[in-house]
Amino acid sequence: MHLINRLSVWLVCLCLTGGIQAKNLPGPSAGKYTVVYTPSAETGIAQKPAMELARKLTEMTGNRIAVAADTLSSLRGKRISLQWEQTFSPFAYRVDANRKFISIKAGGEWAMEYAASLVADRIAGKTGFGNYTLEGTVEGKMLFPRRRDVNLRILVDNIWDYSAETLPKAWEQAGIDCRDKHRAPQFAQMVRAYMPDVLALQEYNRHMHNEFYPLIQAYGYEIAYDSGDGPWNNTPLFFLKDSVELKEVKYHLYTPEQWCNAGTKSFAWAVFRQKSTGTVFALMNTHLWWKSDKAQPGSTMARAAQIRLLMADAEIIRQKYDCPIFVVGDMNSEEPSVPIQQFLQAGYLPCHSIATVYANKDNGHHVCSPSEVGRRESKRKSVKREVGAIDHCLLYNAKEGDEVKVFDCIQSYFTVLLTDHYPNLIDAALKR
Repeated sequence: MHLINRLSVWLVCLCLTGGIQAKNLPGPSAGKYTVVYTPSAETGIAQKPAMELARKLTEMTGNRIAVAADTLSSLRGKRISLQWEQTFSPFAYRVDANRKFISIKAGGEWAMEYAASLVADRIAGKTGFGNYTLEGTVEGKMLFPRRRDVNLRILVDNIWDYSAETLPKAWEQAGIDCRDKHRAPQFAQMVRAYMPDVLALQEYNRHMHNEFYPLIQAYGYEIAYDSGDGPWNNTPLFFLKDSVELKEVKYHLYTPEQWCNAGTKSFAWAVFRQKSTGTVFALMNTHLWWKSDKAQPGSTMARAAQIRLLMADAEIIRQKYDCPIFVVGDMNSEEPSVPIQQFLQAGYLPCHSIATVYANKDNGHHVCSPSEVGRRESKRKSVKREVGAIDHCLLYNAKEGDEVKVFDCIQSYFTVLLTDHYPNLIDAALKR
């Protein structure tokens, strides 16, 4: 099963800590050992890690380990209970164990999966059921190593420009803090969990920059274009200094102002060289005009014109460097639309359609308006990416041997509370 799959992330954690061996492990008798989870509105937080834990324990012990909802309170024998604890931070966990019962509580999937891996380690070491307590956080941990055949990782997200110091009433009533000082550490942990070579953000304001940038600087990231006191770049690129070096960067603000939305619509691109291989690649990041033709006549053609500007720069990069070019961003247009068809007809390839190992086909959106706080429901034209997505990740001028391995749409529950765009991940293997 692919490492990016959230059902197997705790196995990744085991690999990081040395792993476990499946052979010759003493285990409890079949039918005497059950993994249970607490159903909730977000069952995936506990249910999916419970199923994966039971699968691994079955493999370890040679006995079939059952999984059940904890509403079946008549179950007998040793039990491991997984429960989403809403009072915890998204990355916190706690394990309480005795000779017959292990309780795993966490504030989110990543913490739940990590805590389950700790319990599995103890069971492998014959100390699983005993009196102990573990508590901690996955914040600051790298959780999702890339495949061995991947040498480039790109992370993309529209993070929602909300810079106010006050909370919308609906968010406050829902107990969700959408201010930058609360969201920035969670965005930073997402970066840390995946450690991309390059990060591309949209709707990135100065206020968020002051909160967010110092956090990822601590992980080795640098912004490619520093706006200084000039026009603010809402579509910045960040790069991991130990992994890649910056060769060239450009920022372009779309004009005229009527299609720029107070200076927030722009593109930025950078050319990088991989330090390990010497391979050169480019990344272009954009946010296009957002309104419909009904709301503002001419909007579709405005987006089309903005894409033409971006494509013109892509040709400059191609002529100068002849390197693969990734184009990403919130384009407020679906694939069948005139703006995106310009890309497709010119040979730009959607990463979700060329991924050779795994591709998440979700449209990448959910409801985030104050009247519908924290809902996963999408109101786009379709739940399918080819029809409903407006965030796009494309590859242009790829060389023979260049390959997109994985395209993922990260949908851990905590991301629902941060913005209405799920983060997108590209894992690629560029020709050396």
